[in-house]
Amino acid sequence: MMLITAIVAPSRVEPIRTTLALFGVRGLTRSPTFTENRPGTPPEVYRASHWYRPGIPRVRLEVLSPNDDTRDVVRVIRRLTTGSDLDLWVIRVDHLVRIRTGEVGLDAV
Repeated sequence: MMLITAIVAPSRVEPIRTTLALFGVRGLTRSPTFTENRPGTPPEVYRASHWYRPGIPRVRLEVLSPNDDTRDVVRVIRRLTTGSDLDLWVIRVDHLVRIRTGEVGLDAV
């Protein structure tokens, strides 16, 4: 199993969710988050005073995927976002347990 985590712009969540549903992805976790301003970001000007935006609103998506589907899921997410709007990483999950039911492995997904 692989855990795919992507930080995307809020406008990209719905296209990603519907496209992954076509691939048969059942579980998708989304959480609101903010990203820090990148170095060199110019300050905003409001009433002649400079200030830095505290953070850019983003959405964190997490998808559990079998090993053989991981490349396809990553490819879908990459195609539906632009390069500057995407932070993406993949983590191997060695052991998965659903606490409520006690299911283990692929049955827990």
